[in-house]
Amino acid sequence: MTSTDTKTAIMDAAQDLIQRGGANAMSYQDVSDAIGIRKASIHHHFPTKDRLIGAIIQRYAVYFLGLVDGIVESKLDPVDKLRKYIGLFEATLSDGKQDKACLCGMLGAELSTLGSPSATGVRRFYRDNEARLVHVLEEGREKGKFHFKGEAKLVAAMIFALLEGGVLIARAEGGPKRLRAMAEQALKLLQQ
Repeated sequence: MTSTDTKTAIMDAAQDLIQRGGANAMSYQDVSDAIGIRKASIHHHFPTKDRLIGAIIQRYAVYFLGLVDGIVESKLDPVDKLRKYIGLFEATLSDGKQDKACLCGMLGAELSTLGSPSATGVRRFYRDNEARLVHVLEEGREKGKFHFKGEAKLVAAMIFALLEGGVLIARAEGGPKRLRAMAEQALKLLQQ
């Protein structure tokens, strides 16, 4: 395995562990067991757990926000854009045993225990998602598709919180079907 492959494998394994159990439950031993390398190899690439988490957040944000940007910039109707966005959270929850949450949703629950750069990365991820949702909501209001009262920024924060928290609740009971039902109810409220 090349150095780049090893680094990617470490990040992949750690991300999966965090998305299923949280950062505080993930150890270098867990990563070592998952990919079959020594802990010393992990420390070579990521001397501290916070550096590993920071690298994962950065990579995840680029990937996820790239998907979101594709949705926002598409020619889809704003309602369909919001449905596609919701689908990203459903897809994560549907992975494997339906026990996977958004990386930054899991890390947000542990924010006080993260190092400063990682906590900043999680907050930036939240803000970047909300900004993109504002764009979709304002477009929908302009086109007469959404009829919510108040600031688009606050509605975007509410939708993002619904999805991040909804995934955590749906993991405990109801799975992707329950998340979809909650999200569809939110869409109905926006369109009244």
